[in-house]
Amino acid sequence: MPGWLLAALAALAQGGTAAAQDVSCWKKCNTYKPFYCSWPPLGPAGNTSYILNFCFEKRRLCRRFEVGTVTTYSPSHYQVYTLENSTAWVEARWGDQARRTPNHTLHLDKAVKLDPPPTGKPFSKTGGQLRVQVPRPQCHGLEQAPQHEARFWRVGDSSWTQVTCETVMVTDEDDSVTCALGVNGTFVVQLRHKPPHWSSYWSDWSSNISVPEEILVSPVLSHQLGKLGTDGQRVLRLSWQPVLKEQRDVTYKLDVHMLACGCAESEEEDTVELGWEVTEHNLTLSGAEYEILLRAVNAAGPGPAQQLRVPADQHTDLSFKQISVAGGTVTAQWEAPVPGDAFCFEQQTLPEPPKPGACTQQEFPANSIHVERGALGAPGCHRLAVHGWDAQRGWATFALWHRYSRNDSLVVPINISTGAAGVMLRWQPSPRATCPGALAKYLICHAAEGDNVTYSEADATASNYTLQNLQAGTAYRVGVWEVTEDSERTCSAWWRFQTKALGPQGAAWRGNLKYLSISLGLPAAAAIYHLSKKRARRLLFPPLPKPAGTEAIQFSDSKMGQGQPRPGLLEPSERFSPVELLLTEPNPSEETADTGTQTAVPQPGVAQPGPALGQPAVAAVSPQGCGDELPFAYRRQEMLSPGPPPPSDSSGHPPGEEEEEEEEEEGRQELQQPLIPIELLISDKPIIIRDEGGWDPSLENPVP
Repeated sequence: MPGWLLAALAALAQGGTAAAQDVSCWKKCNTYKPFYCSWPPLGPAGNTSYILNFCFEKRRLCRRFEVGTVTTYSPSHYQVYTLENSTAWVEARWGDQARRTPNHTLHLDKAVKLDPPPTGKPFSKTGGQLRVQVPRPQCHGLEQAPQHEARFWRVGDSSWTQVTCETVMVTDEDDSVTCALGVNGTFVVQLRHKPPHWSSYWSDWSSNISVPEEILVSPVLSHQLGKLGTDGQRVLRLSWQPVLKEQRDVTYKLDVHMLACGCAESEEEDTVELGWEVTEHNLTLSGAEYEILLRAVNAAGPGPAQQLRVPADQHTDLSFKQISVAGGTVTAQWEAPVPGDAFCFEQQTLPEPPKPGACTQQEFPANSIHVERGALGAPGCHRLAVHGWDAQRGWATFALWHRYSRNDSLVVPINISTGAAGVMLRWQPSPRATCPGALAKYLICHAAEGDNVTYSEADATASNYTLQNLQAGTAYRVGVWEVTEDSERTCSAWWRFQTKALGPQGAAWRGNLKYLSISLGLPAAAAIYHLSKKRARRLLFPPLPKPAGTEAIQFSDSKMGQGQPRPGLLEPSERFSPVELLLTEPNPSEETADTGTQTAVPQPGVAQPGPALGQPAVAAVSPQGCGDELPFAYRRQEMLSPGPPPPSDSSGHPPGEEEEEEEEEEGRQELQQPLIPIELLISDKPIIIRDEGGWDPSLENPVP
């Protein structure tokens, strides 16, 4: 396949056509070298001859350059007119065929192609915006900043993405180029630029710029602040966690700013840069207030800062040598414990934001005496301090003093809560309490009418106090006063109150005894009940025999006597018929053992022939040995439900009734008497309740 056809197919694959290819002519910046013109192949390589044509607009003149079979040509400045617009095109011939490129209009003097932008310059990336500092091309006639484009490839993408960048002139030598890369990630970026003239050309792409992942979070900072020592310094221990997993290209920048003072000599000491492997650092600070900023920095730029505000220390041992106040002017004399290169006199009005103090850049020897003067200004709490600096030790506090300049009354308004033997005093904290060293303590004085005054003290941070061991029903006077370093220890009892009187004699202990008896009586009663439960039930409710199984026999009206009075409900059958006797059922096993005879016992539910079936028995004789009248305990029989018996466990007893059956069994052993059936009357019909394995009196033959 011919080479020119391959070039045409390649052009089509790139989204264009072979006829759409254009001729280009440009020159380098600040050079008088010939122009460089080029065009794409239009025919078979080696067999196609090319002619480069120029037509000049103002001159109405055209020039033809036969260049042979090559696709480039460099006409000199003398062969073309560079200060006017011209039209260029290329003609190609091979055999009997001919082709040409489209016309291309250009201004040869402005047809400049710049060199690619240099790399290695600083850049940053924040919020998806890449900012690159690019040196401006030193090109004659380039009055405006060149235009820039960028193409980037993100890790994981399959192709380049091209964007237009914004160029801002920063200085006469550098331009700031901002390109929108979009989302965060690791990028490879290339830049190109061109002069703003329409006839200029884009430069070639620059070499790769590796842009790491942007740091979006600030380090998680923790700290531990030590106390201010006698040397005027304290230690701040900082520690943090890494911000990125792959952090070998990350460094940490620590900015330390002393808000009360700022001297030029110490500015370089205020910034500390730490390597990626460092996760903790100690700072030696003075007693002034500080602002600490910690940032993680990589090639993309610094991440967001983590801020830490270190409050000023209120240590009062570092005092001035002498201090005096006259009106609104304060004069402070201090002594330098060590030599230094500069010192700062700090004046603050609390709790307002800190103001920078006056920095004196002057060397001073140890034990030198210095005098500072200042104005206290608005009433309130004032802080005066002197800090010194040297290259080896850094900042240290030499003297510290607080003064409360408002003329407030020392009398404290109080709220009194009275009781019988004590009083609670409450008050609002004094404004002097917020000024370190201004308030020493509270002085409380109280006295009964006609008695001496008693004094007591409370801390400067207290807001209440309790007066104890007071007499009931007595009038008192009390007062609370503030004690400062300049005031005298005086207190006047102005506020009056009276303690509560006691009630009737014995009222208090009677109430206590009442609650004590209730609290002790209930547990004691529960214990007695628990211990005597079983014995009390046996004594108060003796167990009664309970038939294991019974059967009720209903008599018809024909068997009932017509002339007999009707008994009441559940009335025992002994009272229904005075003639009829209760017969006890002998134990067949005992009789067998004693006499050797057997007694036929009819089975329940089976009719037995006999004369007693026709008529009810009028009288019956009890078995041998049972002729005496039964004790009354046998008359107290329980009524059993005609329904089925309750379920029993494996031992034949219903669940939950083993204890009751044991008690009833003991009762049966004490009685030593056999059970007998009892005839009761339910409604107007008598019923005989008997044991299923026992005997029926109606089936027995009466004994004559």
